[in-house]
Amino acid sequence: MKEKDWSNYQNNTLNDKVESLLLEFLDKYKDIDTVVDLGCGAGNESVYLLKHGYKVVSIDRQLNKSFILDRLGENEKNNVKFIESDFKDVVIPKSDCVMAMFSIPFCKKEFFDELWNKIYDSINVNGYFVGQLFGDRDAWKDSDWVNTFSKNEVLVKLEKYELLLFDEIEYVRESDNKKWHYFNIIARKK
Repeated sequence: MKEKDWSNYQNNTLNDKVESLLLEFLDKYKDIDTVVDLGCGAGNESVYLLKHGYKVVSIDRQLNKSFILDRLGENEKNNVKFIESDFKDVVIPKSDCVMAMFSIPFCKKEFFDELWNKIYDSINVNGYFVGQLFGDRDAWKDSDWVNTFSKNEVLVKLEKYELLLFDEIEYVRESDNKKWHYFNIIARKK
């Protein structure tokens, strides 16, 4: 099966707002220095983090470094590293936080559990996972290119973590009538 081309998505989301889940996380938890932006897309969250003094590793299968670098000052550019990799082969560096904003549900199904374990192993003790997993009532639930999980399955995946925030979100987007069902997660590695 041909790999999905994400360049249109990246171009279309270049000026989107930073995900509110990240802002909520940063407001409550200040004990981080390094963040991995896993599936960084257009890099909006990476840029936000860099502009607020964090060190960031931006990872994407179709990495467009200029989307990030063109929005940074010289000092901020010194705090970013890039890794171009798909989820199957990614080596995630150790960090205080792995952030995956609407990205990891798009990992190929046969590699998802391996990726999930890589994420856990890469987070420093008392570090964080911040991101989303798609629920089993999402419109894409029957797609072969998206992973969806029941609430119970997500909670099982999070057993090694202390749950700090676990919100189930479900709605129909007016612009295209797409049914969304996902879980916002902030979890601390035990």
